[in-house]
Amino acid sequence: MAPKVAKKPAAAAMKRPAAAALKRPASAAPKKARVATAPPPEFKGMNAYIVNLERRPDRWERVSKMLKKETPWMKFEQHKASDGTKNPIPEEEISVVWNTSNNAKFADFYEWVFDAPGTDQDGKVWKWAADTTDEDEQEGYRFKEDGEEEWSYTVHAPSFDSSPTRTGTVEKIATGDTLKVKLVFAKRYMEPGEEQRMSGGERGCAHSHLRLWRIAAERSDPTLVLEDDVHLLFDRTDESLKPARMNGKVFTERLRLALKHAPIDYDVIYLGWSGWRGGNFKFMNEEEDPERKKYIRKSEYVWTTVAYVITQAGAQKLLQASKSGVNQPVDNFMAWEASQGRLNSFVAVDAGDTDGTWAGGIVDQFDFQGDSDIQKSDGGHQGDDAKEFAAADTGA
Repeated sequence: MAPKVAKKPAAAAMKRPAAAALKRPASAAPKKARVATAPPPEFKGMNAYIVNLERRPDRWERVSKMLKKETPWMKFEQHKASDGTKNPIPEEEISVVWNTSNNAKFADFYEWVFDAPGTDQDGKVWKWAADTTDEDEQEGYRFKEDGEEEWSYTVHAPSFDSSPTRTGTVEKIATGDTLKVKLVFAKRYMEPGEEQRMSGGERGCAHSHLRLWRIAAERSDPTLVLEDDVHLLFDRTDESLKPARMNGKVFTERLRLALKHAPIDYDVIYLGWSGWRGGNFKFMNEEEDPERKKYIRKSEYVWTTVAYVITQAGAQKLLQASKSGVNQPVDNFMAWEASQGRLNSFVAVDAGDTDGTWAGGIVDQFDFQGDSDIQKSDGGHQGDDAKEFAAADTGA
């Protein structure tokens, strides 16, 4: 999810001399309000499990302290994450190699390629679209896109082929030479797909969630799955909301309303997600109840497993789907099952989330870009190098 902007410090409170303060007998001192610890009725029977590596006690300390303060009603326990550096993760349960073809149908695999017909440069990749920043000048290049950026086309275009054309100019600063570039979808990731070796962190994460599905499949009540970087204190998408910053009280109410409006046969509700339009609602065409949409949206394909509610039926479906092993990173695996209509998935939405919101929900990830134990084998938005995990380069 996109990093959040730090909240500006509140203005200092007006001070007055102590002698001017109103005094009252100790017996008349106001009583402190008691913090309600009873969960809302919609949460009855729901247990929470936090995925945490034993070698990251710092993360456990942060998240447990936050939850105790912000959501005192929540019953949670540590779920020790699978750590392949200590115990080998069975290959029959979590695949070693995965193919990007399914994920690419929903991903933003857009790249700038040189537009130089009749030359050797024509069609060669310059850079991923997501990697074009002001830092290009530090690499000796200056990039300028023609016209205004309109990322929304990746949301609303009926197909990758019909996306509006985007072009730009790359200038080599040292010489002043320029080359034209155009933005294209990297179809090699879809057909036939790229074979990638899952990173150790991805395999450990997938195995941790697989073990939690086994727990959830034995419980009649829903299970709340949280990863240890879940965060409840962040600036909301719409700064005009009151409060403008998410907290435990708002989280609790939005979760309650999401569960209240969820259909009786839901399998998964993502509390934090990345993907477009209330859950990358890209190819499915279903009418949704206007009132329900305020709190929960049907999900076709979303990334991130930072926080989700899963039912017994949902867990059993995922276990059935993984009988031959989880064959891709766990968020892709869950999302693919939803996109194929086998997992009835939804996303919880905050009041400021709209159809064009790329990342939303009622939780965020703490220090998503800076502190992660999981390398993304397809590069992701954390800047990992997908080439390092190319199966062809590792002997797979």
